[in-house]
Amino acid sequence: MRITFAGGPTGQGGSPRLYRDEESGDFIVQGYVVSDPDDLRQMKIPGGETVVRVPASLFDHLPKDGARGGS
Repeated sequence: MRITFAGGPTGQGGSPRLYRDEESGDFIVQGYVVSDPDDLRQMKIPGGETVVRVPASLFDHLPKDGARGGS
């Protein structure tokens, strides 16, 4: 697996950030852990999974064509 930095409003030194798995083409999101029990209960997150909160601006770094990294 080769993970590359795709972008983030704080550059490569902060959070949130967006990464790309170059083999699968999947995106990996780094954000702020959602730990509020009421929020998690509403989303019905199964065991073994987690969710993170990211600002909408992070998605500006998604490639428009779905094939290449963002800025």
